[in-house]
Amino acid sequence: MISAVFSLCLLQGNINAESLFPEITGWKMQEEKRIYNNSDLWELINGAADIFLTYGFQDLHIAEYSKSDQIIRVELYRHSTPQNAFGIYSAERMPDYPQVNVGSQGYKSEGVLNFLAGIYYVKVMSAGPAQAEESMIAQVAGKLNSSLAQPVGLPDVLKLFPEEGKEYLSEGYIAQNFLGYSFFNSAYTARYKSEAEFQLFIIQAPADDIQQMLNEYSKSLKENKPVKKTNLLVIKDPFNGSVFMEQKANFLVGVINTENEVIAKEYISRVIKKIP
Repeated sequence: MISAVFSLCLLQGNINAESLFPEITGWKMQEEKRIYNNSDLWELINGAADIFLTYGFQDLHIAEYSKSDQIIRVELYRHSTPQNAFGIYSAERMPDYPQVNVGSQGYKSEGVLNFLAGIYYVKVMSAGPAQAEESMIAQVAGKLNSSLAQPVGLPDVLKLFPEEGKEYLSEGYIAQNFLGYSFFNSAYTARYKSEAEFQLFIIQAPADDIQQMLNEYSKSLKENKPVKKTNLLVIKDPFNGSVFMEQKANFLVGVINTENEVIAKEYISRVIKKIP
């Protein structure tokens, strides 16, 4: 019995000793002993901690690769789901920066390369007295991506968004309080410029849960009850203006930030047709 327990402890020790950070030839890797979690992340990124916690932040591992006066710092933010990792990544993503082929998606700027890999949001940056070469930052990012071995790809729901008129890299994911309401969660969004500017959103949830959301929404509106036009709900929201919605099975599709009902109905219909 003692032998079995000892073996189990050794196995557990080996698991905990495994590093998320690969070795890089010619560079010294030093991993921080401290691992930040959802109770102390504010100590490192005080102003931004709340939004990370909104997206199911689990823990943060940090390491630095050094060579003479060059230092490359790596931050691995682990989230509860790939959807939440995409949410925080897309919230911080810079569409104007060059895209890089690392993980599921990534971008770079001078001395920085950030990318999405499954449940991880990864930040790689030059942090020493001398600027690290971009090629070396890219090499570290590539090694990290291989080491993490996460599935490649963005959330499948994003494929439902029509391409026509969609703004480049405007897709996002709101984990909580979409439109300012606690009952609207897990909303995928994208911005469009067609005959009108608007935002298209998709909420995926069990059909009964969606119906409950709509009931709660109707109650919150008081006098401005939703008007149903065939399958389209038209809402005059006192905080969000006109909101157009339609439910199909486990999906609630809607348009905000426009008064153009024709355009809203057209784009909602395009999404609805793609839903099995």
